[in-house]
Amino acid sequence: MEIAHPEWLQLETNNKIMYGYNQGWYQTSFRRTRGCGPTAAAMLLLYLNKREAQPLPYHSHDISSITKVLEDVWNFVTPGWLLGLNSTGKFCRGMAALFRHYGLSWRCRELSLGVFKSKRKSLAPVVKFLEDGMASDCPIAFLNLHKGRVTALDSWHWTVLVSLSHDPGQNRYIATCYDGGRSIAFDLGLWLETTRLGGGFVYVTGDPQ
Repeated sequence: MEIAHPEWLQLETNNKIMYGYNQGWYQTSFRRTRGCGPTAAAMLLLYLNKREAQPLPYHSHDISSITKVLEDVWNFVTPGWLLGLNSTGKFCRGMAALFRHYGLSWRCRELSLGVFKSKRKSLAPVVKFLEDGMASDCPIAFLNLHKGRVTALDSWHWTVLVSLSHDPGQNRYIATCYDGGRSIAFDLGLWLETTRLGGGFVYVTGDPQ
């Protein structure tokens, strides 16, 4: 399963395809080091904005226009000084403030996965949440507080999921995320089983509240 237009979150620069946006486009070093959360938020917003005939004054023609969106989103989805944007709740509260500011009836749907493994959702409901988001044609922000044994991921980091597939031979789910220009495929079940700190997932819908 995949969002309908992953190419909307891709850019061609210097004859290369960049998958997703880069927090390194922020204007200050502080924002560049802590900007993965609002960068993920901007990707969700620009995708939905294009799908919904552009109710936001946002554009994604090139890096320059996307950078302006990143700076605006930071004003709402704002990382803290010490821990950054370390929960789906903080992410969603910032997004809700942005929706109110622009008079939108959009809302976040979130699935938080806590530190204690015994209290986390199992793989099946996590897959169901992600499939529901992608079936609604929504990219999904992924908070990975600890990468576990998934070496391709970075800990304490937000990325954006664009697809999820089932490998019946090994009975595993492979998620694909965009992160700073890279397309990364990883074993969702392995992450869920081995992450020490958890994280969570968020997508945005255009449904009225």
